[in-house]
Amino acid sequence: MKRFFGKMRYKYRLIVMNESTYEERFAMRLSRLNVFTVISLSILSMIVLAFILIAYTPLREYIPGYGNVEERQMLFELSLKTDSLEKELQAREIYFNAFYSMLLNLDSAMLLDNYSAYSNSGDNPEFNTENKQASFLLPPLKGKIVNKFDASKEHYGIDISGEKDSFIHSVADGIVVFSDWTLDGGKTIVIQHSSNIISVYKHNSVLIKQEGESVSAGEPVAVIGNTGEETNGPHLHFELWIDQVAVNPANHLSLE
Repeated sequence: MKRFFGKMRYKYRLIVMNESTYEERFAMRLSRLNVFTVISLSILSMIVLAFILIAYTPLREYIPGYGNVEERQMLFELSLKTDSLEKELQAREIYFNAFYSMLLNLDSAMLLDNYSAYSNSGDNPEFNTENKQASFLLPPLKGKIVNKFDASKEHYGIDISGEKDSFIHSVADGIVVFSDWTLDGGKTIVIQHSSNIISVYKHNSVLIKQEGESVSAGEPVAVIGNTGEETNGPHLHFELWIDQVAVNPANHLSLE
């Protein structure tokens, strides 16, 4: 060990000479210990300087994974809010999907059972004056009924003929709860009205109103068409529902 430290203290002479004249320009006495000490201090100084730059200057913001404490807290809170909103949107999506399925793809047997039970309950499903009025309804389209309402044949609405490119109108004030394509009804729009009344308009060529929009009675919501599987010509298939039960719209509309 003493021999090692002894070698570390051996003196050496560092000389800088002119290559042409061999004139001595600079000379320095060094030892291995001096060189080791200078290099160690230089490395330590660089480490300390880098730490100061990272800890106390804005340069730290550019280092991946190293951010401001307040910003990290803000990102964490935003992450929690985003997660909550995502869960709420998922819940709403499940609810609306179930609602649309109920409107557009109800089991036929259940519909018939509901209709029979409602019809035999003593309350007229045609919104009599003692129940719910439908006298405010405007015709969705001026035309003739070419296919009547028949719950026994699972035809829960009426088919109304009309001229090409005719506008389909909302029968009352309400909010659009569905406006999209369905397999059997093609371009379909569903409007929720007051008193738990729902109107359905199928086989349209163009949907003017979108989900969430408010509509007024008589306002155009679509254009007559021939879309969907269950159609054989341009017409409007119109349905009227109350408390999830289909009723005959012809009893409440003046189409002639």
